[in-house]
Formats: sequence, C-alpha cells, structure tokens
Amino acid sequence: MVDVLRLEPLLFPAEFLSHRLRVLVNGVDVVASTYPPDGFHGEPVAGSMPSWLLGPNGLAATPEAREVQVGGSDTSEDRLTVFVRRAGNEVTWDGWRLTVIGRVLKEGPEIGLGDFRFDLHAYAEEIARATERANRMWPARSVAESLQATVWCDGWGQDGGAWIRSYVAIRAPEDRPDVVEIGYYARALSGERYALPGRYVMTFPVDGTDPDLQAQAIAHRLNHEDLKPMSVHHPRRRGRS
Repeated sequence: MVDVLRLEPLLFPAEFLSHRLRVLVNGVDVVASTYPPDGFHGEPVAGSMPSWLLGPNGLAATPEAREVQVGGSDTSEDRLTVFVRRAGNEVTWDGWRLTVIGRVLKEGPEIGLGDFRFDLHAYAEEIARATERANRMWPARSVAESLQATVWCDGWGQDGGAWIRSYVAIRAPEDRPDVVEIGYYARALSGERYALPGRYVMTFPVDGTDPDLQAQAIAHRLNHEDLKPMSVHHPRRRGRS
C-alpha cells in the first residue's frame, strides 16, 4: 500500500518571514510532528519555502538518492531532512534526520516517521498541483513582493530609515487581497534604546495598477513618514519583542 502526499503552500504566513509549505503524509504534518508542541525553542516550524521544495533540487525525485531539507524554523539553526529517491514506479523517503547547528539531534526511528513510498504518477501530480497553487498571483502579492525586493535588498533585518528600526514582515494575506501589511519595529529617537517596545503593523491599500510603482510609493512613505499613529501597536510579549 502506497502513502499519500499532500503539499499545502502557506503564502505570507504571519508566523514566518517567507512563504512556507505544509508537508503532509497520510494526513500527518511531518515537520510539526517531529518537533515539540512549541516548535523549535518556541519558534514555529513548517516545511521549507515552496520555491525550494517544489523546485528541481527539492522534492523532485531522481534515481540517485538526495538528502532534502523538508523544513524547520526561521532560525536557520535546525533542519529536518530526508533522502528522496525514485525507484521504478515509486518514490521513496527514508533516512530522516533532525540536526541543530550541524549536530544530529534525532535520526532514523527516533524521528518517529518511518519510511514512505509514493506512487510516482500521483507524486508528480501533487508537486504540479502545489506549484500551481504556490505561484498564483493577486494584486497585493505583486506589490508585496516588489516591496520586499525594494526594502529588503540588503537582507530582511536591514535598517528601515529615520522612523523604522527594522522590518518584521511584508505580507499580502490571501483573505485580504487588496491590502499589503507591513510589520516593523519603530526606532527610538532618543537613542537610549535600540527600538521602541513591541512591534507595529501598517496596512496599505493596493489596486490593479503597476505593482512596482505602488511599491515605490509605499517605500517612500515608510522612509519619510512617522506611521506609528496610523499603525496598530502590538505590545511586547513576555520574553520577546
């Protein structure tokens, strides 16, 4: 009996800095089930980015076994990997490993997932279906991705200018297709602390006009206006900013 693979793209998830993928086998989230309930030391975990897992170096199967990073947290310290191989009309997953900063924390039976066998045709169809879903576009997504390329050109944690210390997230939630959400830490102008407590979220309306021009207009406001009075403030949670 073969196993059943399901890949669910998570586009602009609030918990992560980038798009992620939920990887389910026989209805079980293989990444979440490998970690404790609170994830990786309190950080949420999920499958890796769709652009990676759905690409040629990701879950695509070849006759030669390849070790693939299936998922982990946003910290880049932890990795859940599995060996993927095509064998005749099947694709096999085996040799699971959970590593932290290069050290093997759990592997093989300790992971608790076992080996999986997938029908080759159904496997390829699921990757194609997930790819189509991950690549779908709407106006706010186009603007958000253009804005990410503009304000995160030197990395997501880069300085945000006179009013913004750093950006937390740039999102285009699917359930609100006509807005872009910007999460940020505000600069403390007194210079007595790195940033003001908590984080802020500013929402910008978008439309069907040129997404690059809209992104440039938003970036200009982010760089030149104090948007805190128009933003929603999320106070600092215990142990976190």
